Amino acid sequence: MSYVVVKFPERREVFIDNRSEGDNVDADSRLRPLLVNAGWHTFRLGGLPNFAPAALTVDVPEVPMLAPFAVVFTKTV
Repeated sequence: MSYVVVKFPERREVFIDNRSEGDNVDADSRLRPLLVNAGWHTFRLGGLPNFAPAALTVDVPEVPMLAPFAVVFTKTV
């Protein structure tokens, strides 16, 4: 098992392999670690399509919750 955080400047629903995993941040607007199996996964965001890339497929390494792997989306116009 591994942990990831999805970085984006707004709260967004996170989809991992087309399955909703909840929001990228918690109620206090802190990045929320998401539990995944290590290996290849495709990440997408919900909401307005004002981010890039549209999806990210990455090889998630085995990492602990205290040092989660970052998946980063950039806000566009």
